[in-house]
Amino acid sequence: MKDLTKGPVLKLLLLFSLPILLGNILQQFYNFGDTMIVGRTLGIDDLAAVGATSSIVEMIFSLVNGFTIGFSILTGVAFGARDEERVRQVIAKGILVCAFLTVLLTALLLLGIRPALIALHTPADILDKSLSYVRVIILGIVVTMTYNMIANTLRALGNSVFPLIALAISSMLNLLFDLFFIRVLHMGIMGAGVATLLAQIISVIVCLIYIIKKCPLLHVKRKHFTAKGVSVSELIASGAGMALMYSIVSTGSIVLQSGINSLGTDTIAAHTAARKICSLCMMPFGTMSTSLVTFTSQNFGARKMNRIKEGLCKALGLAFIWGLLAMVGIRLFGRVLISLITTNSNTYVLSTAMQYLKININLPFYCFLAVLCFFRSTLQGLGQKIIPIIGSLTEMIGKAVFVFLFVPKMGYPAVCFCEPVLWIICSFIVIFPMAKFFRQTKTADKQQTKN
Repeated sequence: MKDLTKGPVLKLLLLFSLPILLGNILQQFYNFGDTMIVGRTLGIDDLAAVGATSSIVEMIFSLVNGFTIGFSILTGVAFGARDEERVRQVIAKGILVCAFLTVLLTALLLLGIRPALIALHTPADILDKSLSYVRVIILGIVVTMTYNMIANTLRALGNSVFPLIALAISSMLNLLFDLFFIRVLHMGIMGAGVATLLAQIISVIVCLIYIIKKCPLLHVKRKHFTAKGVSVSELIASGAGMALMYSIVSTGSIVLQSGINSLGTDTIAAHTAARKICSLCMMPFGTMSTSLVTFTSQNFGARKMNRIKEGLCKALGLAFIWGLLAMVGIRLFGRVLISLITTNSNTYVLSTAMQYLKININLPFYCFLAVLCFFRSTLQGLGQKIIPIIGSLTEMIGKAVFVFLFVPKMGYPAVCFCEPVLWIICSFIVIFPMAKFFRQTKTADKQQTKN
C-alpha cells in the first residue's frame, strides 16, 4: 500500500500515474488486437456485430467502473485518516452493494438487450450474432464488477502497480483465448465473448490470491458487514454519483456519433481515424484525473488540504507541458499518423481528419480540458457529487444541441468545435466550487496560525 499523504507531491503523482497510463495504453493495444482477430478470422459481418454492441458494452463498463470508483473514494478517505476498521467496513459493505447491483444489472440487461439493439438500428442480418456476443458479456458482469472493485480499491490504497499486472495478464490471455475459441474451436463471435469472460475470471483469481497473501488490510470479517460505522446508503450515494457521471459521458458520445453518422462514409472514416489519435493524446488527462481522485481522497481523510491544492497545481503544470508537446507533434506528424491508421490516400479523409486534430489537440483548449478533468476529479475526491454530475450532464446536453442544431447547418466543423466549446463551458461549472474550497482552506490555515 502507498501512502499519498507524505512525501514529494509531484514525484508521488508521477509514480502513481505511470502504471495507470501504461494500463490504458495496454488496453488500447488489446482492443486493436481483439478487433483484428475478429475481423480477419471471422469476417466483416462478425466485426460489425461486435461493433453494433460497442455502445452498450461501453455503457455497462462505465456503470460498473463508476460505482466501484465511487466506493473507492470512501476507502481512500478512510485510509488517509488511518482508520483501518473503516476501510474494512467500506470494503465489506461495498461487496454487498456490488452483489445487489450485479444481480439487478444482469437481469435488466438480459431482458432489455434485444429491444435495445433494435432501437439502435442494428441491421437484421447481424442482430442474432450481436446478441450471442453481448449476452456473454452481460453474464460476465459479476466478474467485471469483482475485478473493478478489487482494482479500484487497491488504487485507493495507493497501489496502482498490481492492477496493471492483472490487466496485462487479462489482456494477453484474452488474445490467446480469442485465437483458441475462434480459430481452433470455431465458436464464432460467441468465442470472442467467452474469451473475454474467461480471461477476466483468471485475472480476478490472481487478484484474490494477491489480496489473501499480501494485503491484510483488505481481509474482512463477518463483523465488518454488520458494523454501524459505514452505511449502505452512503456507499450507494457515492457509487451512484460516479456511475451516473460516467454513463452520462458515454451517452453524450453516442449522441454525437449519431450526428457524425449522418455526414457520410468518408467523414465517418476521417473522424474514426482522428478520434483514435485524439484519444491517445487525451489519455494522460484521464490518467491524471484518476490519480487525483485517490490523491485527494487520501489527503482529505488526513485533513491535509494544502497538499490537495499543491497536487492540483502541479497536475495542471504537467498538463500544460503535455498539451504543448501534443499540439506540436500533431502539426508535425498528424498526416503520417492518419495515413497509418486508415491506410487510405483519400485527400478528403486526410484533410478532414487533420481539421479535427488541429482544433481538438490545441494548447488553449487543452488548458480548459485539464481544468475540467482535474477539478472534477478533485471535487469527487472531496466527496462532492452534485457538481461533477452537473458538469457531465451539461456536456451531454451540449452534444445533443450541437447534433440537432449546428451539425445540420455547419456540417463537420460543428463536430470539430463541439467538444472544445463544451470543455470551456463545463470548466466554469467546476471552477467556482473549487475556488470556494481554496478560499476555505486559506481561511482555515489563517485561523490555525492565529491559534
